[in-house]
Amino acid sequence: MVNTEDPKLIAAALNLDIDYPRMAAELLPLMKHAKCIPFSYPSEGVEVTAYSLFLRVSPQDTDYSYRGAKSADFSSWTWDYDLQASYTRTIIGSMPFKSLGTVRVVYFPDIPCVEHTDWDDPTDVKHTLGLSIIPNTAGTHCNVWYEKENRYISIPGNAMLLNDSIRHNVPAGVGTRITMRVFGEIDYDWFNDKIDHNHCYYL
Repeated sequence: MVNTEDPKLIAAALNLDIDYPRMAAELLPLMKHAKCIPFSYPSEGVEVTAYSLFLRVSPQDTDYSYRGAKSADFSSWTWDYDLQASYTRTIIGSMPFKSLGTVRVVYFPDIPCVEHTDWDDPTDVKHTLGLSIIPNTAGTHCNVWYEKENRYISIPGNAMLLNDSIRHNVPAGVGTRITMRVFGEIDYDWFNDKIDHNHCYYL
């Protein structure tokens, strides 16, 4: 059982009924949209560039980052219908969100996502535990630090729950990895029969 009041969940792979190739085909062209923002960072001594796109917008003044986006009230976010993402909106709309906040897509073209965190308080479940949908995995996976065993755990597949205040990274894949993070108030019990218990970890 996933308890939203329990901050101990680190990460859990999910089996969701989503047509991932269809979603990837819908989202990949948006990488060239004017609203998709490139951002660069060092990786193994070289500068690499990823791309970030918010599918939902908020009138609240926030930094362009996960930390900034998650600081805005969930109820302030609305879909950006300038972006052609009807299948993605339908899938997320079918989930039992009481209040849907930010939805951010990040594209990693043949590059890694270096180790980072996206919030500072691991017990703040509202702002740390989010749904990741990965329409294109690029043949790689997410590594999450597992303090209990002093090692990284690997979360494979196209969807997971992730406490992003825990250090995590993604090795470089082959092709463009598309990762979408979804935050909001949701009935997490909905995920109970969708969790891959071979890849489910708690603090």
